[in-house]
Order: sequence, then C-alpha cells, then structure tokens
Amino acid sequence: MNKTVIIGAVLIAAAGLGYYQLSYVPGQQAAMEAVQAEAAAAAKAAEDATAAAAEEAKAATEAAAKAVEDAAAAAAAVDNAAAAATAEATAAADAAAAAAAKAEEEAKAAADAAAAAAASATTAVTDAMDPTALFDAATFDGAKVGAMIDGSPLDAATKASLKSLVDGASSNPLLLQGVLDQVKAALGM
Repeated sequence: MNKTVIIGAVLIAAAGLGYYQLSYVPGQQAAMEAVQAEAAAAAKAAEDATAAAAEEAKAATEAAAKAVEDAAAAAAAVDNAAAAATAEATAAADAAAAAAAKAEEEAKAAADAAAAAAASATTAVTDAMDPTALFDAATFDGAKVGAMIDGSPLDAATKASLKSLVDGASSNPLLLQGVLDQVKAALGM
C-alpha cells in the first residue's frame, strides 16, 4: 500500500507541476527576465567564484541536488495530498514529511560541505539582497528569492526545482514558510 501511496503522490505532484507550468509560468517569464537582468552582475561574480571550486564541490553538489529534488517532490506531494483530504493522503503526508526531514538534513550537510568553496559566491549574492528579509513569509518577495536562487552555486536542475517550490508555495501561505526554510537550507544559510 505504501508503494501505491508514494506512486500516487508522485503522480499528483507531477500533475500539479504540469498545471503550474501551463498556468503560471508564461505570466511570470517577463518578470523573471527583469530579475535575471538585475541579477546578471551578481550571477557573473558568483559564476566566476564557483567555477574555481566546481571540482572540489562536485560530489557535495550532486548530493544537495538529489536532496532538494526529493524535498521538492515531497513538498508537492504534501500540498496536493492536503487538498484531496483523503485517508491515503494522510499516509502520503507522513511519508513525505519523513522524506522531507531526511532530505533537509542531507541538503544541510551537503551545503555545509560546499559552503567553504562557494563562500565568495554567496557573499556576492547576499551583498545584492538582504537574505534575512527574503526568507520570512511576512516580507516574502518571490522575484528576489528567485534571483537569489539564480545567483547560487547550485546546478540548473536544483535551481529549477527550488524556484518551482517557491512559486507553488507563494499562493499558499500555510506552506510558504516551510518552503522558504528549505530554500534557505539548500543555499547553506
């Protein structure tokens, strides 16, 4: 039954992501282009710093990417399961919460290992933005959080997963702080 629940949760998460891609992404592309242009200078500095440390941090980055993808799948499964409010959703939410906790621990450990190599990149990005205000649900600004994710030393798949999580949670205040905490942990803050 647990396999069925997990598979169902993954399918629901995939459907939710597909809906998101078809509904929200086109409207947000113009805003994202403006944010990307603004963050280009910070991203260039971060890219130069991370290029030198890429070989040392490759294993840690791969572990962080896997953990963030697991967390993204778990968060999407929890969101869709809560909307359905069925008995199977309760079991899936318990499994997803355990997976998210484990993934968050793995992401923190991997981010700590990569933090020394990416210190200059993080400094360049945080100089451009106030990270404490960005990761508070009360003062949430999706564009700035997206720019911070873009300026991070994470690989493209991880960045896309984190941005999808943030965009999905921005319309659900109950999930927003948890997602912001996951993004903060993935960025090693």
